[in-house]
Amino acid sequence: MGARADSAGRRPRIGRRTFLRAAGIAAVGTALPIRADAAPGPYTPPMNHEQPTVPGIPFLTYRSPPLVPFVDDLPRLPVISAPERLVAADAMHRFHRDLDPAPSFGFGGLTHHGPTIETQAGAEPVITVVNRLQRHPMGTDVDTTLHGASDLDRTHPPLVVHLHGAPNRPADDGFPTSPFRLGRAVTYRFRNPGEAAQLWYHDHSMGTTRLSIYAGLSGHYLVRDEWDTGRHDNPLGLPAGEYETPLVMCDKLFYPDGRLRYDNTPAVAAGHVTGGMAGDTMVVNGVVWPRMSVDRGAYRFRVLSASQLNDYRLSLSDGSPFWVIGSDGGLLDAPVQVRALTISPAERYDILIDFGDRRPGDRIQLINTMQISWVGQAIGATTVRWVMRFDVGSRRGRHRRIPDRLRGSAHQPQVLARIGGERVDRVRTATLNLTANPGNPSWLGVLAMNLNNLPFHTDDFEHPVQGSLECWDLVNADVTMQPHAIHLHLVQFRVVGRWDFDKVRYLADNPPPPFGTRWTPSPRDYLTSALFAPSPYETGWKDTVRCPPDQVTRILVRWPTARELGFDPDAVFAGHNGERLQGYVWHCHLTDHEDNEMMQRLRVVAR
Repeated sequence: MGARADSAGRRPRIGRRTFLRAAGIAAVGTALPIRADAAPGPYTPPMNHEQPTVPGIPFLTYRSPPLVPFVDDLPRLPVISAPERLVAADAMHRFHRDLDPAPSFGFGGLTHHGPTIETQAGAEPVITVVNRLQRHPMGTDVDTTLHGASDLDRTHPPLVVHLHGAPNRPADDGFPTSPFRLGRAVTYRFRNPGEAAQLWYHDHSMGTTRLSIYAGLSGHYLVRDEWDTGRHDNPLGLPAGEYETPLVMCDKLFYPDGRLRYDNTPAVAAGHVTGGMAGDTMVVNGVVWPRMSVDRGAYRFRVLSASQLNDYRLSLSDGSPFWVIGSDGGLLDAPVQVRALTISPAERYDILIDFGDRRPGDRIQLINTMQISWVGQAIGATTVRWVMRFDVGSRRGRHRRIPDRLRGSAHQPQVLARIGGERVDRVRTATLNLTANPGNPSWLGVLAMNLNNLPFHTDDFEHPVQGSLECWDLVNADVTMQPHAIHLHLVQFRVVGRWDFDKVRYLADNPPPPFGTRWTPSPRDYLTSALFAPSPYETGWKDTVRCPPDQVTRILVRWPTARELGFDPDAVFAGHNGERLQGYVWHCHLTDHEDNEMMQRLRVVAR
């Protein structure tokens, strides 16, 4: 029998530490040493394995009209308790003062994005989602050659909501092939993790996820607990109230009349997925290059990358450090001081910026210095450098201290379990690649991103065992040298580290078979480095991990049991259209890739 909820709808907490210990074995097996590459002072993420610089052809990319930055105030997306009803609807939204209002999607009465939902650890909010979406703002970009996409998506957009990072029942997880359309309502019983965390909710419809998130169907979902309460008197001493601000950021492209544009190059026929839309304008909380007035004190920013393709390397224009205090699934043990932060699509980071030493009138930009993909460069796209601007006022802020620790002391949650030496039940190799797919003319006619050389609709997918501890070696063998962002549903995991490997020799010795046949050769004989430790801000709980090109990224996953979860994760359930479904999915969260075969099912089976 599963765990019983109390009268308030909260479940008994199963500590994440228990998830690692419950395997009955120690911590992560590898015979190779770990190389931390640590240096004194604030941490700066390494620049190796980034995209090469190539010459571009300017007329092969579309561009937004010239827009003046930092003239619109940053919107503060409303914070609400878990609602009984959440309506998704089309709207008109103004992205910049010099652009006309344009078609958009939003949740909960907003014209772009959704409200920040604030709820409690261990709770099971019941939310009825209503689809009132009519004509899709990106309707001309619907690619009907993709699995799940059809002409109907242009006029009656599909919707299925995924609460990203939550341990949901299969029926409430937002299975991508089970959307519902205009006029229908679906009730979800979401399940919150047992500790404070920064989740998000978004559309997950097969074949159109990239378009609907881009149009606005996403929002923050903040889980609170007795330590991270969201109040000024929280035991951790974290900024709260007006000093805590969720940020949703995404690079976008605009037509001169203010409409969102998704086709970024004339090199690909209209209505076909291009493999990645690189915008030339940064939008934060629905506004182009916003400005934010700040007091002279510490602020907490809950950063979510809703980018469809690009990674960002965030830093402050004056070179000053800031602090990362949490990742996807919750708080780190202690703040990590950094000069830059690399964030991939769907990742979330919890950061503190201290403006206490700034002078009134100072203006500091949040900037992005990540090189975009060489493919984007080749068609003339460039890095979007500006993100937003902070304008420092004269008033002293309420919070003037950065905490020393976040876990392990009195009135704090337990420290994170250390990893490094466990015997695991299984090591899985998963390959990330681009291969020919003649039967499905999706990207440039015959190419598809994929996992393990398999399409989504295959019976040859992963069946991890409940209660098992696994290492997943994510081999980025992509010949286009792109990084990928891999997301596993149901679980939070830990990043063990990364190896360099000889991709050329790996591919030469193990040429991929025709698309549709599993291809997962071990990378062990092709490793060319010791194991690099993850970035210090990647050492907490994660549900999405960046997989750089020419590297093998290892993660440690504990698959929970039905008893621990309080439900059977392998239960058969009826989809929203009556179909018989089973299991979860894992995929690349570069949404152009996700929509183009880079997604697989998985079933968490009983022993």
